[in-house]
Amino acid sequence: MLTAHYSIPLPADYDMDIVVRRVADRAALWDARTGLLFKAFCITEAGGPGPAHNSYAPFYVWAAPQEFARFLTGAEYAGLCAAFGPVPVRTGTILQCTVGTGPAGHLVSETEPLGPVTDLRERARAEAERHRAVLADPAVHSHVVDLDSATMTLTRRTLLREGSEAPRAKSGEQVLRVLHLSQPSPTSTS
Repeated sequence: MLTAHYSIPLPADYDMDIVVRRVADRAALWDARTGLLFKAFCITEAGGPGPAHNSYAPFYVWAAPQEFARFLTGAEYAGLCAAFGPVPVRTGTILQCTVGTGPAGHLVSETEPLGPVTDLRERARAEAERHRAVLADPAVHSHVVDLDSATMTLTRRTLLREGSEAPRAKSGEQVLRVLHLSQPSPTSTS
């Protein structure tokens, strides 16, 4: 399994309703996508709880890496690049993943740089404990922890249930609004 995420910055005066309508029109195509655990169609909005800029920033959890490869080499990604220029996709190896069911309202993302001498085995154990603690919160829909070994960064992403209050971003966090959550096959793989 792997995570994939990209962010497309949009101008401050961009009409974000265009993105909202586009997601509403196309999201159902992802609801039965082979090899995908979920795709969170996320945005940030100038003046919202997250960063002070507009962006479209979806987050994927792929159960089948070969299906992610099909996405990258297929029409969807080609269309994205044709519209916005090259779109770098960040990927990560999943250390912890529990996926809930039902709609989500926000995604909180926190990236932590790891030192070059980090004991990854010990860090994975600590993240497993933290993962269980995060899941004890009834507002939590899903929680995913991934490692990017190329940049030695750990990223924790927490989906909050729809109806939960939008959190204020703490230092090192980004809060995104979830417009739609496609979940072809929810599962837990802690």
